[in-house]
Amino acid sequence: MKDATLSRRLFIGGSLAIGASAFVFLSKDKKEIDVTLFAKDKQVLLHAAYHLFPQSKLSPSAADLHISSYLAFVLKDERILKENRDYLLKGAYWLEESSFEQFEKSFLNLNAEEKEDLLQDVVTYQWGENFVFTTLTYIFEAMVSAPIYGSNRQGEGWKWLNHNPGFPLPTTVKEISYDV
Repeated sequence: MKDATLSRRLFIGGSLAIGASAFVFLSKDKKEIDVTLFAKDKQVLLHAAYHLFPQSKLSPSAADLHISSYLAFVLKDERILKENRDYLLKGAYWLEESSFEQFEKSFLNLNAEEKEDLLQDVVTYQWGENFVFTTLTYIFEAMVSAPIYGSNRQGEGWKWLNHNPGFPLPTTVKEISYDV
């Protein structure tokens, strides 16, 4: 029992350190979209997306769609309700917390079977169902979005869906505030 308590303390301490570094990162130059996801909650969100939409011969994966760039864009886009952006990160935090409760290790360190078991477990809760639904919604959105938003760079999603995106496509992203 003492080891579990120590692990939780290390987890909480690590989370605080990551949160502080994320705060420093977010307070830097806010004019550029930084597609790197630094904070642990963002890493968990990204790995959940990779697991929910994996590599397949039949479809592009979340990685093929460059979901990390798209989620970075979404999390910084002020046109998306702050509550919705915050919910993605809260869901990732709760998923990480559940991972430690069930497996005593980070979601990032789980194998595919453990991730699947955990996700199957958390969708029985309202927050888990909403988190998975919201994450999949943004993956599908990335699949049909214009490459200017960071995903679907070679039209992978359009090709798979046999989708005509319509013209003209956006050529620039409007200046947005990155006060997330």
